[in-house]
Amino acid sequence: MLYGTRPVNHRLLFSWLVLALGSGCVTAYQPLVSLQRPLAVDPEIANFEGQKILIRCVPGEYLEPSDAQLLCRKLRTLFANQSATVEVEVPRQNASASETSFKADLIIELRARLLHHGDSVLNWLLCYASFTLIPAVTEFEFAQDITVRDSSGFMLGTDSLQGRFVRSFGFGVWALNGLLDLIVRPKEEAVTGDGHKKDFSKDFFGQVSQLAFHARMRAAVMNEFDKPQVAAPKLAPVAPTPPTAPPPRATP
Repeated sequence: MLYGTRPVNHRLLFSWLVLALGSGCVTAYQPLVSLQRPLAVDPEIANFEGQKILIRCVPGEYLEPSDAQLLCRKLRTLFANQSATVEVEVPRQNASASETSFKADLIIELRARLLHHGDSVLNWLLCYASFTLIPAVTEFEFAQDITVRDSSGFMLGTDSLQGRFVRSFGFGVWALNGLLDLIVRPKEEAVTGDGHKKDFSKDFFGQVSQLAFHARMRAAVMNEFDKPQVAAPKLAPVAPTPPTAPPPRATP
C-alpha cells in the first residue's frame, strides 16, 4: 500500500458492483395523440382483399435505414395478413421517391420524428451515488407521421401517431416492479418484461390499419362520383286514351 492512500473497502465496492450489475430497466409506454383512439377495424381479417399497397418507410434523424427496413417488413406482414398485395420501399436519405412499376391502389408513407428526449446527468449521479436505489429516468417522446395517397398522388388520409417511452434504471424500481409482477399483476400487465413493446405494436399497427382502411373507403366513394352518369332510357310517349261514350239509358 502506498503511503497516504486510503485503504479500499473491498466489501463495499463489491456490494456496489452487485447492485449496479444486478439493476435492470423498467420501460413504460404511454400512448399520446391518436394512439389513444379506439379501434373499429380488426387487423386480423381480410380488410384489403384485391388491393395493391405500396409501403414507403423514409429514413431520417430518428429512423435509421436498418430500422426503416425492419418497420417496412413488419408492415408488409401486417397488410399481407389482411389479404393485400404489398410492396415496400426504403428510399435513401434526402432522396426523392423513385419510380416503380408496381401500380398501387394505396401508397402509405411513414416518417418518424423525435419530439423530446429527457435525460438528466444529475439524475444519473444520484442513481449511482445511492447504489441505484434512486432510479435514473430517461424519456423519449416521438411522432410517426403517416400519409396515404392513391396512385395519382391524391391525399386520402394523414395522421401523426405520438407516444412516449419512460425508461427507469435502478435496482429499487426494478426489484419492486419485479415483485409486483410476480405476486400481484397478471402476466399480460407485467412491466419488467417486453410488455411495452407489445402494447405499442398493438396500438400502432391497429391505427395504421384503420387509417389505411378509411383511405380505401374514401377512394371507393370518390371513384363512384368519377364514373360517368348513365342517362335513363327515354320512354315512348303514351297516346292519350280516347274518352268512352256513356252507356245508353235503359227505356222503361
